[in-house]
Amino acid sequence: MIRITALSLCAMLPAMALAQSPIAPFSAEYQTLRNGKELARTTIKLGENDDSTTTLLTTTEGTSGLAKLAGLDVSEESVVRWVGGRPETIQYDFRQDVAFKNRRRHGEFDWTTGQVHMVDGKSDARYALVPNAVDRHALTLALAADLSRNAEQFDYKVAMKDAIEDVRYTRCGDDVELTVPAGTFSTRCLERVRAKRTSKIWFVENNGWIPVQIEQIESKGDTVTLRLVSVEKG
Repeated sequence: MIRITALSLCAMLPAMALAQSPIAPFSAEYQTLRNGKELARTTIKLGENDDSTTTLLTTTEGTSGLAKLAGLDVSEESVVRWVGGRPETIQYDFRQDVAFKNRRRHGEFDWTTGQVHMVDGKSDARYALVPNAVDRHALTLALAADLSRNAEQFDYKVAMKDAIEDVRYTRCGDDVELTVPAGTFSTRCLERVRAKRTSKIWFVENNGWIPVQIEQIESKGDTVTLRLVSVEKG
């Protein structure tokens, strides 16, 4: 789920409001570290829109080392609606600017026609939607929603570059005590294990299901970690 570029690391039906989300509106700041050394600061914001949609926005700016020298500037945004207590993406945008390499990805999720239109560089793909499909960024909201209802399984349909992919997370610990710059919390951990990387997210129930730590371990041992520094509700 996490990428050093996106670090990520979560329209609604007219009758549904943000109260359907397990996470109340917030703005949180995170340290972004690579192998224990801070390279950037990441801000994650969740907000309610006038049209009853929910927007999840993650921005990352290089603050030290090569990330600062290269001018690392990343933005990832998802607009979702809530159906049966689970998120469905309406629109997705990703922008990365670093040194001389820029990337863009834009996705439109048309629930009327049942189709995703995903543009990523020279790739321009259209493929069928399935219920509860989310983009890779809004997956955080889907995980929090399932934790909030004590789900036994954490299986998702995630819209990638040119197809819907099956993504599965498993529990990696309940009531795990975790200390981050914002304090010490009792957390619930979810992880996804793949051949080349393992992703973990620690959520806090009594903090509104805001993730307090997000970590990705690469196959060669490099680790990228987001650690909560501060959070403002509302």
